[in-house]
Amino acid sequence: MKKMLKNSEVFERLHSLKPLLSRRDRIGYIAARNYRFLSNSLVEYETIRLSLIEKYGEEGKDERGQPTFVLKMESPNFKTFCDELAPFNEMTHEVELMTAKYSEAEGNLTGEEILAIDWMLED
Repeated sequence: MKKMLKNSEVFERLHSLKPLLSRRDRIGYIAARNYRFLSNSLVEYETIRLSLIEKYGEEGKDERGQPTFVLKMESPNFKTFCDELAPFNEMTHEVELMTAKYSEAEGNLTGEEILAIDWMLED
């Protein structure tokens, strides 16, 4: 299914797929395929988002001790970050997504998982 989505919608959908990526069934396959396509469609957006986090965030370390940047919602820079990212959130582009039947999800996914990927399910 081809669909026009805003970058912000693609970003949300991408994250809703993460819990399903370890599944070894049709739902897991479709989730992995959609994750790859959605990730590829956000390369430029992610570059801009991460550069803004680096610009307005605070330097820290990740779990391996590598330098990283974090921007917390309570930061005085958070609104400026959001304002600069806003035009990129609204940009739309076409993505092609695989879908699954609701019947494939019934009994295989929790209600919470079904709600998270409702956009990927059809009758």
